[in-house]
Amino acid sequence: MTRTKATKRTRPARPDPAGQTRTRAFRVGFLVGAGSGLTAATLITALAFVVTDPVPAPPAAGAVPSATAPAPAGVPGIHVVARHLGDLKVKVEAQVSTRTYDPLGRASVALYADMVAMPMAHRTGPITMAEVPGKAGWYAAEVVVPMVGEYDIQVSVQRPIPGEAHARVRVGTQPG
Repeated sequence: MTRTKATKRTRPARPDPAGQTRTRAFRVGFLVGAGSGLTAATLITALAFVVTDPVPAPPAAGAVPSATAPAPAGVPGIHVVARHLGDLKVKVEAQVSTRTYDPLGRASVALYADMVAMPMAHRTGPITMAEVPGKAGWYAAEVVVPMVGEYDIQVSVQRPIPGEAHARVRVGTQPG
């Protein structure tokens, strides 16, 4: 008895044309649907880009613009008013608005007071400024400075749009 080389036994393929057809149809349908959806989204985006006006709307008729010059893009317009109240107390008010003069509410605003004659020697702050009720975009705070002299008041907006502005106030023993 001669032995011949054993042939490898392979399992015959089971015919299942219905399963193959369903799987292939699902793949083709999925790819066609995904491609159609992405194409439609791209067309809608392109149409919105073409139709949208990039120029901001003009301010409302009743809006009063700030005395501050228009700020560059991404920087808020800040108008600071500092007033000596008597003794060593100073009241600081700041009007904060966007570049298009819309009031900037719910912002994080801080105040620093620094003596001009002795920079960084008598620096006070940060003092959180509170939003004035009923006046959108207006923030106020009071600060007690350490001595008589001229002070640089810095109002700094941390968020949503960072920026800062300065004002000078003379503090004496009498207001004015």
